Formats: sequence, C-alpha cells, structure tokens
Amino acid sequence: MPSNLIVKNIPENTDTVYLRLLFANDSGEGVTTALRYSRAASATSSSAASNSSDAGSFNSGTPTPDSSSESSSSTPTVTPKADNDDTLPGTVYPQAKKNQAVNTLQKIYLYRNASFSKSERIATYSKKPRINRPMFIVKGYMYSNTGRLRYKVRDVNHLSKTAGKVGYITSNWHFTRPVYYTAKHAKLTVLNPQGVNEYTKKDLTGKIKNHNQGTVLRVKKIVKHNLTTRYQLTNGHFVTGNRKLVIAGKYQQPKRIKIKRSVNLYQTINLTKRVKHLEKGTVLKVKRWTYSKPYSLTDFGAKRYQVAGGFVTANSKFVKIIK
Repeated sequence: MPSNLIVKNIPENTDTVYLRLLFANDSGEGVTTALRYSRAASATSSSAASNSSDAGSFNSGTPTPDSSSESSSSTPTVTPKADNDDTLPGTVYPQAKKNQAVNTLQKIYLYRNASFSKSERIATYSKKPRINRPMFIVKGYMYSNTGRLRYKVRDVNHLSKTAGKVGYITSNWHFTRPVYYTAKHAKLTVLNPQGVNEYTKKDLTGKIKNHNQGTVLRVKKIVKHNLTTRYQLTNGHFVTGNRKLVIAGKYQQPKRIKIKRSVNLYQTINLTKRVKHLEKGTVLKVKRWTYSKPYSLTDFGAKRYQVAGGFVTANSKFVKIIK
C-alpha cells in the first residue's frame, strides 16, 4: 500500500476523492483496492499543505476506506447480486497475473468487451462444484467505462463447447480467483476423484504414488513453480496447490453408506445404464464421491457415490453415511 499519495488537479468544491489503485505487493503479485481521500484529512497533515499553491491537491499519508465497506483487516460479508459487482472499497484482494489460471465460484458470463452488457455475452458459466469449476487463462487486463477491472481470458475447459473462446470476465474475488493456493496450510485433503500424485520434484516429475480422494496430507511449506504453486510435504515430496484438486484442512471422507429407501445402481455418474436394484438396509462401501454432468456449463450437477459395480445417488433422502 503506498504510504504517501498526492492527488492533483481536484476541482475546487470537491471534498472527497475515490481512487481505484492497481499495484504490486512485496511478493510481486498484482493487487487492487478502492480508497477514499478527504480534503479535511489532508488539511491536518501540515500547515504547509493547506497553503500550497496547488489548491486542488489532496495529500494524505493514510487513505481511508469507503465507510460503506469493512476494513481490509477483516473478511467482508458479501451477497453478490450480479457478476459485475466489484471488489469492495478498502479491501485488498490478490489479482491474477498474466498467463495465470483462474476459476469461477459463482455464475458468470464471458463478454466481448470490458463494459459488460447483456447483448455482448459470449457464453454463460453456471456455478459448479469445486472439483468442476470452469477455468480460464488470463491473457490481459482492461477497465470498463466505469473503471472496473476485467480479465481478458481464454476458455480452457477442454471438454466443453466453449473451449478456446476469448473474452472478458469479472475480476471480482467473490466470483473469480486464482486456481492455485498462495498461502501455506498445515494440512490438505485430496478432493480430486482420481486422486492426487506425489512427486520428488516441484515441477511434478518423479512420481512416487497416488493419494486417493479423502487422504489427508501434512505440509511443510508452499513453494512457487512458474505461475503455479506446490505444497512440499513433511517427507520432502511435492503435490499440486490446485484448489480444484486439494482443499486446505482436514475433511472426513465417507467410507460406507446405508440405503434408506430402495435405489438403483448405475454404470455411469449420470445414472444411466441400470445395473441392479438395491433394497432398503443395504450397506455399501464408498470408493469415492463425484458429481454428474462435470462438463456442463448450465447444470451444477448432482453428487454421486461410486461403489462396487457403479454409482448411486448421494441424496440424503435415499442414503445415509455410516461409520
């Protein structure tokens, strides 16, 4: 955060100035914030400032966040209403670097230009489970007519119809954020249904083994590799820092389920190709969980359990987790 900022050429009757800043922090990552400066604050900084010949200058060593938002020392509570809601004034969020991967947390749109309008929408991306969130590569930056930062991106959802499309998406942290973790966490839980590989080197070469979904890994430190991050485990080996594949903390993996109401066993996660009927009271060992329609851009998908012979619903009305 700049410790001293001078704003010049302010109209005479202006009492407050709002600024949006984009700058690099100590680690070289781009961050953005919105700040409010008041003329009253600058007048108290020194008598020399108030007598300056540049009557339209604001000079305040400590910028004041907009009073309509929480300070940067806390996490704001936000209820997004539209995909172009921007980051809250006074709150600093890390911005994705050029060529870095980002994914979406909420429903968003891809637009032809940076000033979003309904007629300029190229594609729609619905909210998806963490393991299936849409991904993009940031190719550049642009500001809208109202000063909102946008990411120029390329769609890298390879098995979707939108793969390869280029356009603009919101940079709002509550909708879009970098795919890779940037902070150390003591423990990680494997999310990916196919598991996560452990390697001897941080470029993810020298495979040692695959950790099944639900495995809890103990972390020594986080390291950077180009525009990605890796977690070095306590044994010195490395795993990915991709948020779609691992999650910070320790989470219980369902191991067994009991059928509450009779259901069918199917060959596929979309519950097609019926295998057999399962009666109430049947106990099944869970191999992993996943979601249907992983490549759909319009459907969230439904949770499924993979068991011996196929897949069953994870709907709590029909099955329950047992120890």
